[in-house]
Amino acid sequence: MDVAELRMTRVGLHLGADLERVLQLGAFERWEPDALLCARGKVERVLHVLLSGRIDYPGGWFGPGAHTGELGFLLGVPRTADVVAKDEVTTWSVPYEALAQDPRAATALVIALVLELPSRLRKFRQPEAPPTNFCDVEHPSIRALADVLRGPDAESTAVAIWSFVRDLPYRFGPWWLRASDTLRLGSGMCTTKSNLAVALFRAAGLEAGFVELRGDSRFIKPLLPPAWHHLVQAQVRHYMAAVRLDARWHVAECSFTDPCLRQFGTAWPRILELLPCTFGVGRPFHPWAYLFGGDLFEVEVLPELDAAMARRSSFDLDQLELLNVVTDALQPGCWDVPAWVTRARAQSESEPRRACQVALAAAVALAGDLHSHLKEPA
Repeated sequence: MDVAELRMTRVGLHLGADLERVLQLGAFERWEPDALLCARGKVERVLHVLLSGRIDYPGGWFGPGAHTGELGFLLGVPRTADVVAKDEVTTWSVPYEALAQDPRAATALVIALVLELPSRLRKFRQPEAPPTNFCDVEHPSIRALADVLRGPDAESTAVAIWSFVRDLPYRFGPWWLRASDTLRLGSGMCTTKSNLAVALFRAAGLEAGFVELRGDSRFIKPLLPPAWHHLVQAQVRHYMAAVRLDARWHVAECSFTDPCLRQFGTAWPRILELLPCTFGVGRPFHPWAYLFGGDLFEVEVLPELDAAMARRSSFDLDQLELLNVVTDALQPGCWDVPAWVTRARAQSESEPRRACQVALAAAVALAGDLHSHLKEPA
């Protein structure tokens, strides 16, 4: 069971086929409530990957799938905050000296950290306050992309925009983003992808708006790591884009890629009947009306989502990132692969020690950047 749980962590996601080899570098540990995983002021070069339970640190908490101690592990710096088990906790814990046991396994583990550290850094690059103009139709990148996607008529333009946005990976994250921010990130969730689609529809001269659905959170649970199911609120809101074609509103649901829809099919097999997905005049793409019933064309269209998008989540950005273990596994390529990683992977077979050094060079550079941002790095 512990191995299966390790696969459902951010580190385990990036280990992939190397997980069995890397496993022997660490050990599974169980911590009682109030146990101290990391102690302020101590130099402890141990990486803890959280498999179950919750850990608290000053100002926040982590749930299953997280890892803690990476800065001390990589940089050898003293802990500046206590990390405490909130309840019974299971970890896979790796001492730094274990990296010398198997350079190939060590390279794979360090590469996993290299791929994860940038997500920790993103939280320091987010604006403090949400923007006020979420659907920024006039932004140059939105205008330029709308021109690229524009077809000979309204239907072909709408289909091109719907296809483009739907193909962007679905990832949980902040929804208080402008359309141009989502375009820059290249991924999003229902709110941000629908906002991008509406901005592009409008920039292309089409009338567009938003449709809101409210329902049970079991709707979204197939895309969540199982250990997080009980932490999600009972009711959720889901947003979709809509565009007016041939004098009728057409829902243009563009949140979920084909791999995500197939994952939904594990809970609701009927949704697989919609693949391959189609959209056009007289053919709205509204999988939830198909699945749960309802008139495809009887929808209330909202002109904007500013109030909904201005709300902040009860989860912080690090916690939101932990929700993406399943979606990232379904949609490979959701993260940038630095040149360091490509180089280390290429050397891993022939020069494993050299590859490990290259990976560690990348990891300590990123960890140093993160350490400089953290007021109380753990």
